[in-house]
Amino acid sequence: MHVLKTLSAAALALVAMVAIGTATPAQAQEPHYIIALHQLRGARDYIVYDQRPGFDQLRHHAKEEIEKAINDIKLAAWDDGKGTDFNSGGANGPGWAPMHDAKRYLDQARANVAQGVDTAANVGLRERALAHIDEAERAVDRIIEISNSRQ
Repeated sequence: MHVLKTLSAAALALVAMVAIGTATPAQAQEPHYIIALHQLRGARDYIVYDQRPGFDQLRHHAKEEIEKAINDIKLAAWDDGKGTDFNSGGANGPGWAPMHDAKRYLDQARANVAQGVDTAANVGLRERALAHIDEAERAVDRIIEISNSRQ
């Protein structure tokens, strides 16, 4: 009886080791995409924070393009949907200061997406995300340009 228990325990341990050994490792996330998602969310938050009149259409366009880029990147890399570095307490100064922060985040996100890997399953997502980021940057640049001309 004791021998049977020992053999059963050994067989169970062997089965567990085989099951663990043959498990496929979790697919690594593309770190550039995860970082870019974080930066794009931060840029979006800064754009939404700026509530001066006269820029609603440009802000809306920039936000839409950022949302499209986020959606494309989320398809290319798993993401939990959390986290930005937005802190409205640090956005003091001229009314367009948040736009400069948004511009900085968009530049950083663009660099990270450009370094990301466009795998066979995600063909074209990186290029589409880059196009959306570029379009959002054009809208933010226009807001900054208009703001500067009004001063």
